[in-house]
Amino acid sequence: MTGVLERLGDRVLGRLVPKATASADTSYYVTCSCKNMVRKRKLCHVVGGTSGCTGCIYVDVWVC
Repeated sequence: MTGVLERLGDRVLGRLVPKATASADTSYYVTCSCKNMVRKRKLCHVVGGTSGCTGCIYVDVWVC
């Protein structure tokens, strides 16, 4: 259940953060996948109104 809520939160952040902080620089994490108790995330940035993300990397062991 926690994994479902986290993915939902990531989707909401992915849509709101770039629009809400277009004038402010910020960073946030987005979950790429959560499979077999391994979570992979990517780091996204908003700098000067332009957003971009790194590739997905292993973060930790998490109950998906």
